[in-house]
Amino acid sequence: MKHGKREKQSNQKTIFAIALLLISVVLVVSGTIAWLTKTSSVSNIFTVGSFENPSTSPTNPETPISIDGNIYEPSWNKEEEHKLIPAATFEKDPYVGIGAGSEDAAVYVYVENSFSNKVYFTINAGWEAVEATEGFKEGTYTSGLFKYTEGLKNAADSDVWTSQPLFSEVVTDETATAEDFTVRDSGELEIKVSSFLHQTKDSDGTEIPEETIEQAAKDAFGI
Repeated sequence: MKHGKREKQSNQKTIFAIALLLISVVLVVSGTIAWLTKTSSVSNIFTVGSFENPSTSPTNPETPISIDGNIYEPSWNKEEEHKLIPAATFEKDPYVGIGAGSEDAAVYVYVENSFSNKVYFTINAGWEAVEATEGFKEGTYTSGLFKYTEGLKNAADSDVWTSQPLFSEVVTDETATAEDFTVRDSGELEIKVSSFLHQTKDSDGTEIPEETIEQAAKDAFGI
């Protein structure tokens, strides 16, 4: 009887050992199973809206130019001496343009004048003063922020320029003295002209409010 009991226990141990062995085999096999998987992706190509530099002259579209920016002065000859004396007039005609492929743009120009109000200019048609300092003579300005009222549009295939430069010449008044030519702020004898371009429509094609764009222009120049 005891012998039968021992045999039964032995059989149970054998079964238990086989079960453990099977479990270990299952664990080993399961660790090497190649599970069914799948990955996928979609790539979307975007273009970037921009304001390109013009490559042709605003006064002669057949003439190629090379500028690093959006302002061009056809009449300004940087090789010439521009000496400030009373009653002198200098040709200076800052046009603003955008190159082919550009977004429609609202256009602002900021002028910094390091001299007195007796060095001034008169703005051309199509431009208006936003916040500016008046010159010595009525209807003239010395510095400030100016807006091109029409903006620049339809530059898909070619350059687009302002129809007129902001001004065509800089004048020193006949009553000016040496003190009027003394540098006030920048430390340089200069009249600096800077442009500011802003997209006119948002991503939905909705016109951006003029006051929003104007405030952005003021912020750009710390006004």
